[in-house]
Amino acid sequence: MTTNSARRAASSTGPRVLRDPLVARSFIGLAGLPTIVAMGPFDDRLDGQQLADAFATVRRRCNAQLVLFGSGVQRVEVMRRSFAQGIGADVHLLRDLSADRWPDVVAAADVVVPGSASGSRSLLQVLAAGRPVVAPINPATMRLVVPSSAGLVYRTGDVSGMAGALLRLLTSPTLRHGMACRAGEVARRHRLRNSLQQSDEGDGYA
Repeated sequence: MTTNSARRAASSTGPRVLRDPLVARSFIGLAGLPTIVAMGPFDDRLDGQQLADAFATVRRRCNAQLVLFGSGVQRVEVMRRSFAQGIGADVHLLRDLSADRWPDVVAAADVVVPGSASGSRSLLQVLAAGRPVVAPINPATMRLVVPSSAGLVYRTGDVSGMAGALLRLLTSPTLRHGMACRAGEVARRHRLRNSLQQSDEGDGYA
């Protein structure tokens, strides 16, 4: 594969161009509110509790909704804890959307919270969709998100840190837009680098 072919391959991969969040929200039946999309799998009980508690803090400061998309038994814990704090009506579990509707769900987000178990591939998919993330500190986020300021990070168990990061992005359109642009650029650079690397290996230069 030539260098130009690699660039074309890199640009043709990844999520399709996404709609305006307000339009996307109406498309999947969500209200036109600032939206946090949390991606599964929801397998860790403590992570579920932290998500619910952080969202409760957000709701005390601004009108917003939380969307849970993905599998995992701890989705029930997020819902239970949210209802216990009086915000259950603002948490939506997308039961009827299949996995291939992933781009539609991410398009509806102002901010995406990847699961703590998500690897770099899932994180790159979110970044490629042009959405800033609020993500737990781990090797993938430190490598992809932090150097490029494509989102904000928090420590596992730090509810106030997670809530503060969500609030900063939800209440600052300028910050959110800048991070969204950088997120897309990070994903494009990563795809191009991988494609060029594969091209060099195929040409016998690796």
